[in-house]
Amino acid sequence: MKIFINYLGQIRLYSLTDLVLLLVVVGTGYHQLFGAVVLHLAFLAYLEHRHAHPYRAKVPVVVVCVLALTGLVYFGKIEGLFYLFFSYLYTRKTKERAFLSPVFRGLQYFFIVAGIIGYSSLIPYFVAIVITIRNLVGDLRDTEKDRKEGVRTIPVVLGVKRSIKHIHLVAMIITSVLWWLIATNPVSYLWLLVVICIEVSTYYLTPR
Repeated sequence: MKIFINYLGQIRLYSLTDLVLLLVVVGTGYHQLFGAVVLHLAFLAYLEHRHAHPYRAKVPVVVVCVLALTGLVYFGKIEGLFYLFFSYLYTRKTKERAFLSPVFRGLQYFFIVAGIIGYSSLIPYFVAIVITIRNLVGDLRDTEKDRKEGVRTIPVVLGVKRSIKHIHLVAMIITSVLWWLIATNPVSYLWLLVVICIEVSTYYLTPR
């Protein structure tokens, strides 16, 4: 059971459901939706492969490659490669350049959304800014841990002293509400409630 919970936590369902909601409300077709989700899973798999934490299930690199190639085929746009490129940069972050991580996450989302609706809409730019801010806020969750390990996130550089435990989950819920509000392909508020329930119930399953 513990191994199963670890695997479930490593999938980060809270993040995945938020992404799916975003993709649905911008009008993503089934093939691209599947491709984007698989690209996201490839990113998470490589992140776990890089971390190789002893208390997390190990992910073989071949799994990462299969997911990445499958995602690229189904997504079917050059932006899928850009998504993987910034995913790679995010996973290769160093202690000295950790402050760039939120920007890489914002660019991931920018290209995945732009690959679906194009560059003429303001939505990809808005999404990129929101995700960058969300990840900056998320760094407040681990401020004390990052300071001890010498990781120079923005909160550490600015001298923030204490971690704020639940702030990233709150930010995640807020962004899901934002996606629902900017929808070009509206969905029922009941689906938004389902997404929020999944986020709240799965967020703390991820081993940290």
